[in-house]
Amino acid sequence: MKGGLYGYFARNLRGKKGQSGFTLIELLVVVTILGVLAAIVTLSLVGLTTNAQAKACEQEYKTVQAGLDAYMANNNVDTVSATSNAGTSDMTTPVLLYNSAPSATSPTYLRNSPTQWAYIWNNTGRITSIAKAGSGPDVPPGCVVSGG
Repeated sequence: MKGGLYGYFARNLRGKKGQSGFTLIELLVVVTILGVLAAIVTLSLVGLTTNAQAKACEQEYKTVQAGLDAYMANNNVDTVSATSNAGTSDMTTPVLLYNSAPSATSPTYLRNSPTQWAYIWNNTGRITSIAKAGSGPDVPPGCVVSGG
């Protein structure tokens, strides 16, 4: 066996007339397959941002509701004035959930401020709706108030 395995590959894997490399058809097939795979991946990633925005809205809603509950528990009240953090109702005595300089007499009930969306609640302290806050982002589809 002349040349062994290397000799076999050298004789049989070469193109016509001793040319080595890929043909144009082979390259086009590979590029087409890569294009189809890239399109599939891109289309699967498009929906992820919308879903992530809805999840962020839901998480912020839960955080604001927990802050409102903590406010009511700390002040030992069963009802609060039906209002919002966007000033859409009577704000003569606003419910201060975030305080940039918290103290023992004026704590903060939320870790982050400002919130991205406006929250409206009833007099029992349950958030009833979420709205666009000023020039902020729209409320993403899928972000709903649960048990409002």
